[in-house]
Amino acid sequence: MKIEVKDGNFYYGKHDKSANSLYQTDINFTLHSGEIMAILGPNGAGKTTILKCITGLLSWKKGQTYIDDGALSNIPYKTIWKRFGYVPQAHKMVFGFTLEELVIMGRAPYISSFAQPSKKDRDAAIKALDSVGIAHLAKRSCNEVSGGELQLALIARTLVSEPEVLILDEPESHLDIKKQIVILQTLKKLAKEKGISCIINTHYPNHAFYLADRILMTAKERDVLFGDVQEIMTETRMKEYFGIELKKMSYQEENYRIETMVPLDLGIKLNDYC
Repeated sequence: MKIEVKDGNFYYGKHDKSANSLYQTDINFTLHSGEIMAILGPNGAGKTTILKCITGLLSWKKGQTYIDDGALSNIPYKTIWKRFGYVPQAHKMVFGFTLEELVIMGRAPYISSFAQPSKKDRDAAIKALDSVGIAHLAKRSCNEVSGGELQLALIARTLVSEPEVLILDEPESHLDIKKQIVILQTLKKLAKEKGISCIINTHYPNHAFYLADRILMTAKERDVLFGDVQEIMTETRMKEYFGIELKKMSYQEENYRIETMVPLDLGIKLNDYC
């Protein structure tokens, strides 16, 4: 699958308010099968809105999303959700669904309106829960699990429909370090082994370094940038877009390389200990 956005922009309201567009420059990118794109930007930069416009949950006020050169607006809704998987930020559920029932909901494009879930659907749900490490919680209520466990279940709900593109809104939120690693490794495996494209909002530069092939970076009163990780995530640009001094560091041990950005404000001045 190839997914593109051409000249995308958005503003709130019914009338033409292009002068007050949410993004200073139009959004343009192309992502191919098995590639991962991270969207970076400070709070209030419209990252979640980008995801919703890409999927059609919101309509671009300018521009269009394309799948394999076909406009998203011309594709039947049910077909879109067989190819797309969307994982919103996790919130506590007000209804007492079990995690298994929550994940089975992800099979909706394959279940007719009046049919009950089949054994195949239930087995697929358990397999998806197992892939994110929480199959043992299948019978637990959504109200009884932690925010992190609920986030993992929402990802499993997306995987159960076998999508070609995964779109995730801060999937690491509310997770401890171990579960963050599980999420990142799972996404990378899905991309590299199954050719699933991923688009992910994240606040963590370290995660973008590890995970992404491409970066889309945005901030208020700044141009929208798209390109390779090393090209976009420079110290100068990170300061411009996030307003803080970051030091880019690379560490290699045996067959592993770790790239990270460290805020200088968190450093300890050596003369404080002299």
